[in-house]
Amino acid sequence: MTASPELRVLPAGIAEAPALARLIAGFRDHLRAKAPSDAEIERELPRALADPALEFACAWLGGRPVGYAQMRFWSSVWACGLEAQLDDLYVVPSARGRDVGRSLLRYAVARAAVRGAGRFGLTTNEGNGAAQALYRSEGLAPQSHALYPGGREVLWVKELGAR
Repeated sequence: MTASPELRVLPAGIAEAPALARLIAGFRDHLRAKAPSDAEIERELPRALADPALEFACAWLGGRPVGYAQMRFWSSVWACGLEAQLDDLYVVPSARGRDVGRSLLRYAVARAAVRGAGRFGLTTNEGNGAAQALYRSEGLAPQSHALYPGGREVLWVKELGAR
């Protein structure tokens, strides 16, 4: 489908925090994750919105928030300059198939270019065929770490501190 003229992707700031918080909670629920809680989202979101290393965008369809993206930027020796990563991209179920995700992805790539990023990356679940098709259609390609060919990278995590 083609994007609706009612679809707009805009930067999200503190004024959009209530809408963004609902979208983040929707993504959490979609993932069947237990955290962050609604209270944690409310507490942490203003700090995240004020962080210059992060950018948020909201997709609006007919004046209603229907999706969001969170991008992270950092200086990287591996990218020989600024690197960008799309941390989150979420579209509410009722708005899927209306180019909301594509519009959010294009916005994120454009913001990375404007900020001078040398590389733009993201991760997705290997079983998420729809997301993979979108990313391929927009010129992204799956990549194994050049230093460690022959296997998939594994994200290792250790939770630090209390929630």
